[in-house]
Amino acid sequence: MQTKSSMNVVSARKYQHQFKDEDGTVSIWKYDLDKFTRGPVEVEIVYPKDYLSPEQAQKKANKKLPKSKQQFLNPATGKLVGYYRAKTLGLVK
Repeated sequence: MQTKSSMNVVSARKYQHQFKDEDGTVSIWKYDLDKFTRGPVEVEIVYPKDYLSPEQAQKKANKKLPKSKQQFLNPATGKLVGYYRAKTLGLVK
């Protein structure tokens, strides 16, 4: 009978972790310890068929609203601003 100290443990040199986000995107992190020991070698992101980025979702929502109710992302602050403020900032023509 072998003792625990005399058993050889073989660790996987190539493996991957799969993460699923609440919006349906799946990210697959691939590791290869022979190439790089400090992190993933490759990250693959798979989006669902009907996925919209936050910018695309906001643009789609604005199509249904009158100009006075539309909101736009201010890239300087990362916050949403109304139509007239966006026009003043030059975000809208």
